[in-house]
Amino acid sequence: MKDELALTIDEFEERLVGIVRRLPPERVMQLVDFARFLEAESEEDTEAGQADWDDLLAKPEARRKLREMAHEALDDYHGDQAADIKITEDGRLAPA
Repeated sequence: MKDELALTIDEFEERLVGIVRRLPPERVMQLVDFARFLEAESEEDTEAGQADWDDLLAKPEARRKLREMAHEALDDYHGDQAADIKITEDGRLAPA
């Protein structure tokens, strides 16, 4: 398989189209919603935000809290307590 960093835009597009064709419609809408989110962010905002997150997540207390939240989410999921999500008419995600 070709190194991900060496792929051209056309190759990424081809892969993305292949993924979209294999997904059920509700997952395609989730993918489109995420793409819209990414599109709305500017590169500067992304870089600045990433630096802020890196600083925050480097703190031991933040790492502990994230680990705790992940365990809670897994417990909810395995205990059938996770909330369902639906796709709204405009293609956004919302609680079911």
